[in-house]
Amino acid sequence: MSFIKQFRVKERVHILKDFFFEYIFTKQSIYAILISLVFSFFITQRSISQFSVTSTLKEASQISQMKGGIGGGAAQLLMGADASAGGAFNDFKLDMYSFALAQRMWNQGWGSKVYGNGDLNDEYFNKIPKRHRVSDRLAAFLMGYELYEYYSAYDLQSYIKSKIDPDKDRYSGTIDIKMIHSNKDFAIEFMNALILETDKYGKENLIQRSNEIIASTLKQLATSRNSSMASALSETINSEYFKIANLENDMPYHIDIVDPPHSSEYPVSPNVPAIFFASAVMFFFLSILFSFLLKNKEDLW
Repeated sequence: MSFIKQFRVKERVHILKDFFFEYIFTKQSIYAILISLVFSFFITQRSISQFSVTSTLKEASQISQMKGGIGGGAAQLLMGADASAGGAFNDFKLDMYSFALAQRMWNQGWGSKVYGNGDLNDEYFNKIPKRHRVSDRLAAFLMGYELYEYYSAYDLQSYIKSKIDPDKDRYSGTIDIKMIHSNKDFAIEFMNALILETDKYGKENLIQRSNEIIASTLKQLATSRNSSMASALSETINSEYFKIANLENDMPYHIDIVDPPHSSEYPVSPNVPAIFFASAVMFFFLSILFSFLLKNKEDLW
């Protein structure tokens, strides 16, 4: 019993009780909670809802079939770049983030939809005035350099890099593409167009590359006097024609779409319950601090 008495439990309970009724259970605390509700309501009304738009892809199976199909030693040397360790995902991601892809999207009018009013007239979306921050204008004036007057495909490329986030799951092998945007209908349309155009761009590059290889190989074949080399070159030509035959269709090359772009039903931002809870806690502790300072100001100063 003497050990328990050393803690002076009754005295401590009495101190906590006095503190509760003097600083916590007061009209001022109630007013603080009400103010926090008004403040939270104002914050949520001023916030812009952000939705998560996602799409699930997988690497197309036909790529490995084409790489492992016909073609001898010369074909393997000429197709070595296609069989890179990164696989189709890295090729797809590089194409998606490239300026060439951004230029194609820009020519289709996506620059106008992102930065302008959606007008697809060439004279309009190539002359969309660029909005610069005051700090950027001031820095340009002080440093003596000029800012770009209009938006361009380079801006759309930066937009794609900042908004679109492709990621490959190391276990399932699926490719998840995510985008956060306030306009979920626009984001779904933009992501769908971006995925299809990226794959189309990759296919056209491969077709062009195969045609160049065929042209150069035919020149070598015309001058070759070695039967083994001529046979290898012929296999290379056949291999490239086989690739072109598989690419000249409407099927995707780099990827297959498992789940098309779709949006979350509820916005991922702002978190309304978290805003109300954090605001209530903040105003509640501020009211306690204010009451304590007000009642003990003579002792503190």
